[in-house]
Amino acid sequence: MATITQDRIMEGLAALLRAGSDEVTFDLVARQSGVPQRTLYRYFANKEALFAAFWRWLNRRIAVPALPASPEQVVAHIPELFSAFDRDEPLVRAMLHNPHGRAVRLAHAEARREKFSIALRDVTGTIPAEDARHLLAAVTALCSASGWESMKDNWSLSAAEAAKAAQWAVQALIDDARRRSRGTETRQPATMEGDAR
Repeated sequence: MATITQDRIMEGLAALLRAGSDEVTFDLVARQSGVPQRTLYRYFANKEALFAAFWRWLNRRIAVPALPASPEQVVAHIPELFSAFDRDEPLVRAMLHNPHGRAVRLAHAEARREKFSIALRDVTGTIPAEDARHLLAAVTALCSASGWESMKDNWSLSAAEAAKAAQWAVQALIDDARRRSRGTETRQPATMEGDAR
């Protein structure tokens, strides 16, 4: 019974987010899900707890793959990851832009950084620490819902096309880091002309 009730709560919250509700209250979730407010509070002490549970529920629902454990897996997992985001695009986008959704994502940022750091340690272990940090920042940005959304919106790519672009970019970054770690190529500082868009 508890699982059924919790699923109703999650479905109610999902419906609100898909509809574009910026402000999510327990009253709105209760009305949308048909679960009394007092029952909501029995399961979730506050909105932070509600959205934390919702984050886990959504990841299971769209079958987000496990975080990679090696450089090869980092590249290989991107199509499956982007396909997962496409399974409920309105809801994934809502979680990107809703303040509570953003807070949940930031709460998982440290664990995500650690996982990618471990996966890419064979690549980053022999390059300067600053370069390693920049590589990890770029790769995690590409392997994310934000990267998926940006390529779809700015370049009208499908999820498959966006995944291919992200794979190409991540592989290029990894290959470049490996070349520089072998000392076969001198690093040239990147320059940016014009304004960033």
